[in-house]
Amino acid sequence: MNTLLFLCTGNDDRRRFCETYFNPLAEQRALTWRADSRGLAPDITVFRNPGPLSPHTRQALNRLSVTDKATLRDPLSAQPHDGAQAQRVIALSRSEHQPMVEHYFPADAARVEYWEVGDLPVASPDVALEHRACAVQK
Repeated sequence: MNTLLFLCTGNDDRRRFCETYFNPLAEQRALTWRADSRGLAPDITVFRNPGPLSPHTRQALNRLSVTDKATLRDPLSAQPHDGAQAQRVIALSRSEHQPMVEHYFPADAARVEYWEVGDLPVASPDVALEHRACAVQK
């Protein structure tokens, strides 16, 4: 099984949506991939995440009829071995995440792909979630 690692800052919204939306799609399409996600901030507890998923993410996944037991876990901070263990690594915003990737994970920085999916307040929750869903489906 190949691992796709989604990276974001705090790991309760953008990346968790991509992870949770990707996994059932991969299973339906018989892909040999499984997604996971991590937050790039060294201490994601400072974000006071509202639990395993942000309310916006939970609502969007419910609208899409997506459920995944992985959503029950709390957000996790990325560790140096996470990037090395993944066959593909995607961060959602080059301007936001590339400096953190290069600082904390220099060995994996060159192979990280960047999607330009804005977070609040850059994009409204509905617009951002629609953009994420389209990106994951590709």
